[in-house]
Amino acid sequence: MKFTLANIVTLSRLFIAPVFLVCILSQSVSAITIALILFAIGAGTDWLDGFLARRYGEVTEHGMFLDPLADKVLTISAFVALFLLHIMPLWMVIIIVLRDFLTTAMRSIADDSGTYMITSFSAKVKTFLQMTFIVYALVLYWIAKAFDGSNASVQASITLYSGVTFFAILSITLLTIYTGIMYVSSNRHLFRRGS
Repeated sequence: MKFTLANIVTLSRLFIAPVFLVCILSQSVSAITIALILFAIGAGTDWLDGFLARRYGEVTEHGMFLDPLADKVLTISAFVALFLLHIMPLWMVIIIVLRDFLTTAMRSIADDSGTYMITSFSAKVKTFLQMTFIVYALVLYWIAKAFDGSNASVQASITLYSGVTFFAILSITLLTIYTGIMYVSSNRHLFRRGS
């Protein structure tokens, strides 16, 4: 694999994910702050690697495989954390994880057959909304912990565990299911024997 600058930026998300997970599950405000910053950086690299690849003509098949994989590792680690923090129900996490495993397996099959799957526009929207929601939840969680006992902390906690937050992640989960169905439908040939 050719290590281009874009690919290195992409790979950074794979290293950020476990550190983020450890920090966000800590009871330390400073560790939670680090987790928030790390996720924001990781989300930013999702745009940066694509920009670098186009800017320097470094668009590669490896990069096209690694980019969505790194996104999935980062977002799944965040969704697991949100479940463990009782912000998100387990069944939604399972659906998102299964969908991501399915599309990653399909990309591997495509790669083995000498083709590749292009990330659809709806899947890009899904990833953007997932990361936006995660940042929203992390900011509220940070406020609740950093200003413990204050009115801001109480309001952040109420919002974090409110119906609005639940509806937001439910909508994203439904979009995740939709994009998974669309991937399977548009790449049915990958499952045919001899393809």
